[in-house]
Amino acid sequence: MNLQPVYIVGPTASGKSALAMRLAKELDGVIISADSMQIYRRLNIGTAKDSYDERREVEHQMIDIRDPDEEFSVAEYAELASACISNALERGKSPIIVGGTGLYFDALLYPMSFGGAKKDEQVRGYLEKIAAALGPEGLHDLLAELDSEAAARLHANDVKRVIRALEVVITTGKTMAENADVREDPDVIIVGLNTEREALYEKINARVDAMFEQGLVDEALSVGSFEYQSMQAIGYKEFAGCNYSVMDGKYVVPDEELEVIKDKIKQHTRNYAKRQLTWFKKYSFVKWFDCADGDGAIEYIKQQLEK
Repeated sequence: MNLQPVYIVGPTASGKSALAMRLAKELDGVIISADSMQIYRRLNIGTAKDSYDERREVEHQMIDIRDPDEEFSVAEYAELASACISNALERGKSPIIVGGTGLYFDALLYPMSFGGAKKDEQVRGYLEKIAAALGPEGLHDLLAELDSEAAARLHANDVKRVIRALEVVITTGKTMAENADVREDPDVIIVGLNTEREALYEKINARVDAMFEQGLVDEALSVGSFEYQSMQAIGYKEFAGCNYSVMDGKYVVPDEELEVIKDKIKQHTRNYAKRQLTWFKKYSFVKWFDCADGDGAIEYIKQQLEK
């Protein structure tokens, strides 16, 4: 089975994290979060992070790396997550990138364009023979000679993308950076989870109810200023300006106001799920599965890894 990154996308509450956990256990993988809010410490309930027990069971990266009062950019994510992917590959582990932040996936899937060069099956076949003869390191060394910048960004074990980078150089005579004016779909293993709209909305509503039961009110009101970038997230921003008191160390919001906040979070989350689907549907290379078909998704991923 080949060692390469696997990407899991989809709207919120579609079961991406559960699928990633199953896959990580089967592949001895590392889960790398692609969620713009899970980077923040202390924001656990509203961001639907995997539990501490789950994170002890399976290695997680790109979670709890910033305090709530710190800002964080897509560029920073791309740099750190790319390093996590490379580190996992170096240790012989499968990187499993999972989340719902479209910009984060764009930053990883299109670090620099593979160029507008059309695929050349003859060149690709030749490069695959070289890979078989020299191994990933030898192939990567060849890329370093022809396009040192691309080689610096791609790990040797990411053979598919190394081959594509070499294919671009050979067929166009230009490096990947020189071809960066045209964006081409990446050759990656990526699955998406989705289901019928009403069923997804029911999942979202149930998740929000569970968050309140788990202590979302205390989490949201104890962080500090609602001016923080972190507090602009759904599940937190709705509490801005609300009336509350503190009793026995707990934040208490009047019942009527609390119901309004809860309804707003549900509506905002449903709207966000629509935007996520719109974003990920533009990726024509995603293999979609119903939320309930985790077995099918895992079988498909394994088949792709065998190629």
